[in-house]
Amino acid sequence: MTTAKRWSRPRWLVMMGLLLVLAAAGCGPAPLGISWAGLSTFGDAQNILVAFNDRLVMIDPVDGKPVKLLNPSGEVRLDNEGKPRLWEVRAQNGPNQFFASPIPLDDDTLLVATYNQVLHTVDVPTARIENPEGTPVSGTTGHLVADLVGDDQFIFVGLSTKNVVALDRDNFRIQWTSPTGHGVWSKPLLQDGVLYFASLDHYLYAVSAQTGDLLWKLDLEGAAPSAPTYYAGRLFIGSFGRKVFEVSTSGEILNTYNTLDWVWGAPTIADDILYVGDLVGNVYALDTTRNLAEVWKQQVAASAIRPSPVVYGDAVVVASRDQKVYWLKRSDGSPIMDVEGRPLVREMQAPIFSDMLVIEPSETVKVSEPMLVVSTLSPGQLLVAYTLSEARFLWAYALQ
Repeated sequence: MTTAKRWSRPRWLVMMGLLLVLAAAGCGPAPLGISWAGLSTFGDAQNILVAFNDRLVMIDPVDGKPVKLLNPSGEVRLDNEGKPRLWEVRAQNGPNQFFASPIPLDDDTLLVATYNQVLHTVDVPTARIENPEGTPVSGTTGHLVADLVGDDQFIFVGLSTKNVVALDRDNFRIQWTSPTGHGVWSKPLLQDGVLYFASLDHYLYAVSAQTGDLLWKLDLEGAAPSAPTYYAGRLFIGSFGRKVFEVSTSGEILNTYNTLDWVWGAPTIADDILYVGDLVGNVYALDTTRNLAEVWKQQVAASAIRPSPVVYGDAVVVASRDQKVYWLKRSDGSPIMDVEGRPLVREMQAPIFSDMLVIEPSETVKVSEPMLVVSTLSPGQLLVAYTLSEARFLWAYALQ
């Protein structure tokens, strides 16, 4: 693991804490309780899918409670004790767990991958695994922590040891392999028939989504644990080389910006301004129309900012390993103040490493106003929902 030797291991452990997960990669089953949740939404109701430790649960965004299973007549299913059956799936085959968010194969079927690279299909109406033994990603060794992405033909999977593979959508057999020098920890980006992904070997790759043929690769001067963000025909990505890169889709570096520390999370871009955090708690706003010129930078948190920022209205929201969520002004990065004149900050029970979700009202989502869903490392406070505008507490979910 040549790349790993170039990292400062003590600093790595101090700054990131929970990377016991990733130190465990390649060393057998990961112990439960050391991962952060994978979050996604499913269906018109925007139910929240949470992949955490040994289970997958579906949460109603209206009240933060597990979704109740319904029979074909629309009635709530009951267990032997007369209690409602809840939407929950347990990992199969012993000490296994979920790191990656599931993806829909169709309206009634989810595909979920476990840490040991076994794929399961889940029937959504019954919350049952249809293939309990699972389908291993054949011919590979290692583990899987990255979210999956798919098109009409393939499911694309980044492996934490090395390589990206394309699986047949119907039988999950490998159709092609794109080699990397180290692990891929983030969901590949599929854009216009090209698959873009970053690796801990310091490179950003572009390959044909159809064949896996390498189109180009680009040295990012440091490990890159997150995928690029696509915006206005260009790619934007940060790395442990303490830089943010603007890259053309042909693989040319257009502009760079030097950060004060490592960048993990993918940038968020809104109205041409890029927002990103680093691993000592700084937040940056960069103008994508002016060669990544700095709009502002602020020391916001006391520790690492791994999740991508959320931008909504006049606010930028960031979450940190210091167990806090911060509301900032988009104009200059200064704190938004509450009605009592104090910085708008919410403190959690545990560090925050998962990307946050935004749930907006609609005809099928019966919430009164846009909400922010935050996940912590604590099973006792796995999810917390706040209003986006005022950070008013709405509900919390604890893993049962």
